[in-house]
Amino acid sequence: MKRFIKRLILFFAFPLVILLLGYVIALKKVNSYQPQKNIIICYIGDSHIQKAIDDKLIPNSKNFGKSAEQYLHSYYKIKLLLKDNPQIKKIYLGFSYHNLSAYSDEFTDGEKTAFVGTKYFFLLPAEEQFKMLKSAKENRNILLKNLVKELVNSNIKKTKDLEFIGFYQNKFNNSKADVKSINKRVRQHFYKDNKIIPFSQKNIYYLKKIIDLCKEKNVELTIINSPLHPIYKSKIPAKYTNFYMDFCKKNQLNVLDLSEMKLAEDCYIFDGDHVSAKGSEIVTKHFQKLISSQN
Repeated sequence: MKRFIKRLILFFAFPLVILLLGYVIALKKVNSYQPQKNIIICYIGDSHIQKAIDDKLIPNSKNFGKSAEQYLHSYYKIKLLLKDNPQIKKIYLGFSYHNLSAYSDEFTDGEKTAFVGTKYFFLLPAEEQFKMLKSAKENRNILLKNLVKELVNSNIKKTKDLEFIGFYQNKFNNSKADVKSINKRVRQHFYKDNKIIPFSQKNIYYLKKIIDLCKEKNVELTIINSPLHPIYKSKIPAKYTNFYMDFCKKNQLNVLDLSEMKLAEDCYIFDGDHVSAKGSEIVTKHFQKLISSQN
């Protein structure tokens, strides 16, 4: 009987030890990430900045944007990037009206965490990791499956190829804005049951932490409000546009507002709040001229 119990303990203990070892290695690997030493400009944010700024066209810069990234994720990413990297002098952070919406919370402590948040799991402190594990009630199995996937990837992939890092990507080569899709996107961002969605206190909290972190590290932070189709922008609730302007003013933020940049229909993708590949090239060249004139 004692021999059976010992074997049973070993049977369950072995995979737990392997998981713990993998967890420790993944933490160490993620937190050892270092950008190339020639990188002095970083672009951070969600898919809007990921698709808008082609870092290949701007020397000494790197686009770290990632689809559906929230400021919780961005904060810890920036914290890692600025650790032991004094050569990084400027951060351009994507900040638009939709980033203020509590719709965003689905990606940090809601059902969509299982599909998005898991990419950042090993970047986050233990407290946030526990919150993530408790978050996705209906998608708990998917969350655990994706966490195991990230655990394996973090152990076998090269550090520079890890999911959380992000990169420029825009595969929309033949697209244009669609009014029906734009209206759907506006409702998704700002309305629920025909009522305006409240602000995301979590996104606002971590945005403030990003501002404070950049000040602490003496890094120049500039906000990029990426191009929006005129129909999309006209339908944003005034509550959001007013708060946005007040927030930027109150926090004395440098803002590059490209939201009203005049672009052709095929410079947007169907939803009207992302630019297409063609739009990205135009936006990047315009952005480059703007920052060059400021130097």
